[in-house]
Amino acid sequence: MSLNARRGGVALVAATMLAAGLSTGVRLYYLVFFALAAMAALGLVSAVWTLFTLKFDIKGVRTRVERGERMMAVFTVRHGCLLPVSAIGIRLNVPSALAPSQEVNVSCPPFARRTFRQVIECPHRGVYEAGVTRVSVTDVFSLVRLSRDPGTRLVKLEVLPRAGEAEPLRLNAVDQGPQNIRRAAEDNASPADVRAWREGDELKKVHWKLSLRKRELMVRTYEETARPDTLIIPDLSEVTALRDEQLTLEDCVCEAALSAALAQLRAGYPVRMPLVGAKPREIAGQFPADIAAFTDALLRVAFDSPYGYEQVLTLMLARFNRTGGAVLVTPRLTTRIADMAMRMQQSGVATRLIWISDDDREESMTLIERMKMGGVQAVRREPWEDRADEPENVDR
Repeated sequence: MSLNARRGGVALVAATMLAAGLSTGVRLYYLVFFALAAMAALGLVSAVWTLFTLKFDIKGVRTRVERGERMMAVFTVRHGCLLPVSAIGIRLNVPSALAPSQEVNVSCPPFARRTFRQVIECPHRGVYEAGVTRVSVTDVFSLVRLSRDPGTRLVKLEVLPRAGEAEPLRLNAVDQGPQNIRRAAEDNASPADVRAWREGDELKKVHWKLSLRKRELMVRTYEETARPDTLIIPDLSEVTALRDEQLTLEDCVCEAALSAALAQLRAGYPVRMPLVGAKPREIAGQFPADIAAFTDALLRVAFDSPYGYEQVLTLMLARFNRTGGAVLVTPRLTTRIADMAMRMQQSGVATRLIWISDDDREESMTLIERMKMGGVQAVRREPWEDRADEPENVDR
């Protein structure tokens, strides 16, 4: 029975007893009425007394966790009321867009300090406020329930996307293509040193004057070719799905992009990640230590792009002559997206497409196979499976 129903029932019985006593003069009716009134008064006093002598502390709420982690929040509760109460309720703000609060009911004897533990789950990336937002007390008869604001500050909690193990996209600096032709021209104009001839050296690199003077073939060496960079483009257009599915798909897109960035940085390739949303920005890094900037950006990014993914890829076409590889991450796959991925591959840009979906229809699988035949490393990732600790299965 709910608290309101119990309270209403007691009030109805008390009113009936009072009316019966006044109409008949029988003392028993008065005794029942005063007993019920005393119960209500005792419940009110115990609830007020407990509520305003209640002291509590909470520990274990960290400020940064990875998505999917669980925190153990530890509560310490104490009150100074001599009268018994049924339960002390503590309402928690938790990092969830679906159920942003949890109610924890505990019991504690007077003047005793009790410790309780509560598991807090972090199912989706984002920035949340965690902590106690409300405390309440229910009397022993379950007739009175009072609550108040505890006056404590909430903790800003950041739930980070997870970077899983992924196979790096291998970029060959000597491949033919506009990027490498440009770099080759720049490197040949910057001789660094000379050395003795080795089998396989090009004749155009021979330093003829020095070779005649030293009476042996000497060749020029040039500054080391800069390693090609990787463009990682996550699809930030709005995901149309049920709220829980939407958040899961967004998490998977962010984590696939983050995993790809970490793999490329560990392999020694510079990474650029344009985030084309309502407020566009771009993250760049050259070393594994730079992954923190990508993590922070993907933690806060909103899926509110005013452009479709096809439009975003069209906007990026001008940049592909200055990059060695591209990783496309999207929860939707269309014929146009597949065609653009193959165009990138044909232009000399090593291309990988990560499709976040559980769609296994024949037409979708046909697009995947078509991209593979065009040289694109296409992979479909199930959004409902936990693969943060597993390497990507890249088909070559």
